[in-house]
Amino acid sequence: MAAGPSYINLSDSKSDEETWLRGPTIYGMEFFDKHCHFGNEVELTKANLDHLKSQVNDYKPQIPYYVCKMGKTTNNLTRGKMTFNKEYTEEHLKNYLTVPTTIPITSITNAWVGTRVRINKVATGHAVITTNWPDVVMGAEIKDGDICMFCFYDGTRELGCFVTRLSN
Repeated sequence: MAAGPSYINLSDSKSDEETWLRGPTIYGMEFFDKHCHFGNEVELTKANLDHLKSQVNDYKPQIPYYVCKMGKTTNNLTRGKMTFNKEYTEEHLKNYLTVPTTIPITSITNAWVGTRVRINKVATGHAVITTNWPDVVMGAEIKDGDICMFCFYDGTRELGCFVTRLSN
């Protein structure tokens, strides 16, 4: 992975707040970067960055965190789904997805206890969560534009996942 600046200041005249940009081709050299995979272009505020740093400092996962900005398609409560990019799927999830499976997912953002979701590797090479994804969106209170961090873990018998909304 090519090293880039540790942050890019995206401040404009509306705000004096610095923001940090990460994405599939925008790399950083902060300590948390090696523990995260950024699924799409993400603009992190100082609050987002502090939350991410704290999370990584508390727990460095065996499977890197998947961090992404949530969009309208993901948050659609009737046909919503969560898609993980091909690179992340190939490097970190493919061995768990030889057949479609259901996994536990919960939120550590609030007191939502979670559900089980169906995750599977589709023909395009992406991992996709479908069944019960709208329950996750409602339970974790995920909104369009939220930056979320997914922590997949290898449980005693199955893959599992925590989802966290980074502070706004």
